[in-house]
Amino acid sequence: MLKQFVVAEPEIQDQKIDHEVEFLVIAADGLWDVVPNEDAVSLPQSEEEPEAVARKLTFTASTRGSADSITCIVVKFRQPEPKSNHNAETGTESSPKAETELILDATPDQK
Repeated sequence: MLKQFVVAEPEIQDQKIDHEVEFLVIAADGLWDVVPNEDAVSLPQSEEEPEAVARKLTFTASTRGSADSITCIVVKFRQPEPKSNHNAETGTESSPKAETELILDATPDQK
């Protein structure tokens, strides 16, 4: 009955993960409905731990009145050392590695 209101098509983007990518935020509509991209990008830069970023993003969405389920995953990538990211043993270049991944799911109180 709700199919006319619910869109099951995800927004998908291809992004190469290289030394310039600092973090990845994956979230449900409950976050994106009330948190613009600019805010979602500025929060991870002010926090060191991905868990703290995810908590801030879900809290922000909740306090901004999101009426939808708020689910958020934050992945921060370790940046290569400024010297060199060449591995002498294997002769290969290293790529960014995921530091931590956290899923937070918050459903606003329905009043």
